[in-house]
Amino acid sequence: MHVGELSATTFVKLQPDTTARETMELFLQNRQDIGCVMEHEHLLGIVTKYSLYRLLLKSTSMDVTIQPAIKTNVISLQENISVYRARDILLEKGVGHAVVLNNNKNVVGVLATSDLIYGLVAGTNHLMTRLQSLVDNLQESVISVDTELNITAINASAQKLFQLEDTEILGKPSGNWFPTLYDDLSNAVLHSKRTEVKKISLHSTIVIASIIPIQEWGKINGAMAVLKDITELEKVANELESTKRIEKVLDSALAVAYDGVIITDQDGNITKANHGFMELYGIASFSQIEHQPLQNIAPEIQQQQNKNKKDILEAEIIQINQYKAIVSQTPIVQNDKTIGSIYKIIYQHLHLWKDLFNQIDKLEREISYYRGELNKNNDPFTPLISNNGKIEQLKADATAVAPSLSNLLINGESGTGKELLANGIHLVSNRKGAFIKINCAAVPENLIESELFGYADGAFTGAKKGGRPGKFEQADKGTLFLDEIGDMSLPMQAKLLRAVQEKEIERIGDTQTRKMDVRILAASNKNIGKLVQEGVFREDLYYRINVIQLEIPPLRDRLDDIPLLTNHFMKKMQTKLDKPSINDISSEAVEKLRNYHWPGNVRQMENVMERAFLYAQTNRIEASHILIDAKDPSSTEHSGINEANEHGSVKTNRKKRMEETDKVTILDALKQAGGNRTIAAKKLGISRSTLYQKLKKYEIKEKLEFFL
Repeated sequence: MHVGELSATTFVKLQPDTTARETMELFLQNRQDIGCVMEHEHLLGIVTKYSLYRLLLKSTSMDVTIQPAIKTNVISLQENISVYRARDILLEKGVGHAVVLNNNKNVVGVLATSDLIYGLVAGTNHLMTRLQSLVDNLQESVISVDTELNITAINASAQKLFQLEDTEILGKPSGNWFPTLYDDLSNAVLHSKRTEVKKISLHSTIVIASIIPIQEWGKINGAMAVLKDITELEKVANELESTKRIEKVLDSALAVAYDGVIITDQDGNITKANHGFMELYGIASFSQIEHQPLQNIAPEIQQQQNKNKKDILEAEIIQINQYKAIVSQTPIVQNDKTIGSIYKIIYQHLHLWKDLFNQIDKLEREISYYRGELNKNNDPFTPLISNNGKIEQLKADATAVAPSLSNLLINGESGTGKELLANGIHLVSNRKGAFIKINCAAVPENLIESELFGYADGAFTGAKKGGRPGKFEQADKGTLFLDEIGDMSLPMQAKLLRAVQEKEIERIGDTQTRKMDVRILAASNKNIGKLVQEGVFREDLYYRINVIQLEIPPLRDRLDDIPLLTNHFMKKMQTKLDKPSINDISSEAVEKLRNYHWPGNVRQMENVMERAFLYAQTNRIEASHILIDAKDPSSTEHSGINEANEHGSVKTNRKKRMEETDKVTILDALKQAGGNRTIAAKKLGISRSTLYQKLKKYEIKEKLEFFL
């Protein structure tokens, strides 16, 4: 509330030659204790009833002019300052009134102590109303008691959780309704003891309780319990415990299986094997084959080439040592993607074990399902791949604010994952509507209004018949993500402000106003606060969207995530580029990635990894495959071309770098093959004729010291 709203505008105006009698009469008529002495609308000073009293004590006449009683040292206030600032000024100056001025220094009113007290009381009531609204809209349940431990308040969430009405329990002893909380509430009131986190059972609900004493003016006058319902989480924990028991059952099933059973991951590496399999291959201990490629241990078993296929290999007869065996393979599928396989090898008394084969097959299918259940991940922030403390804290903060209805601003450089964070917040918020996104920088100025608000039938030439809803309508009851909002023009900002502020929109060419329930998540790679100072972004809109602010750190500030991101992009590119054989990366290549400052962040790193996959000719990515854009002035210090050719220059063009990388890869393959070109061509995955052409192109002579 501002001073201008509280001050008395019908103040007493006096002239320097006004008499004491006239002044007294004006004070009585207007019930005022102060008058403004003005000349030509210019404030000369003030006369108070006390200065008037003193004048009359010194004078024998009521008709003396008020000139001696005028106070020129006037305390004045601007009409647009808050009542709190006005209070501080009056206390600091030790006065009970002040003159209120507008921007033109003209007197517009007088503020008395009573006016100020009224404003402070009104502000306090407004604050209490907002606080009560906030508490009622919290997802957590809140219960408060007085010093007698009688219930004084219970918010809407608590009423819903315990299926109670506030009228039933307000003023009643808390011990009768919530006996489990009584001791902790009593300790808070009597001994000022806080209970930070405690799991308790209330009625049929399991909650995490935090109990704190309530203090006013340094004295405890009650306590508050904040309760978080974790009943569903307890069910999930029990389900996880059940899954662990199922895994133990799986291990037991493998142990008693008469023939061989083996389980591999998505890369074909062994994760479990039973005694029957190890006996068949003469393996003494599982540790000898754990995490080893199945193809190296059991080359007779032909694995499916495409790990993403869900084909089942049934009853293939093969020869293993002196045994004829039947091999079956069942994929383990999660989210429509194969994450491993189960192999069954029946080799003992095949004619007696037909029924057992069918039973084991059924059991393995169940195991496949439960392994999929075990590996499910329901974290909405999973796409933000990181083990870094800053990102983990960011996820925790995002989870905490997600259920709120408040608008939110995400700051971060390009390529850091602002949209992924926004989508995660929407998923955690449990809003019923959709997550709708729009890049404000990518939409032309003349189209962005129709994109946001839609248009009516016949709004303009070429408009779709029947009109079209905009992003706001599509996001009703959901979330609207405004990416790169800092690039929005000022006129468009004004229209957006109205929609955000009034929670209603009008389609272009329409007169109908539509109410919208939309939560705004905005993002920018620019400093919006600085844009406000520069006058290119509206301050009022900034405060509307910046209720909550989150910032994603750039990749250069979390280089410890490079190995994790590398592993993620390796798996992604294996599928995207259909190169499952590339499954390793050298420590030098990883170190090269760590030593770069990544101005384009995670998006740039993904492009670099995709480029490395395209250049790699073997199953391993080397440092020479990590090619960073030569236009980047900092990339030369990280270049790995010298590994390919000690006489090469780091400033060579991309074509030459590709040739040098190709040449060093061929040389490595020839050395590994001991000079045998047939084997080298097989290692490179190319034909012998192609290898000969490359040897000629790169002038690789025959007399190389492959055997030294």
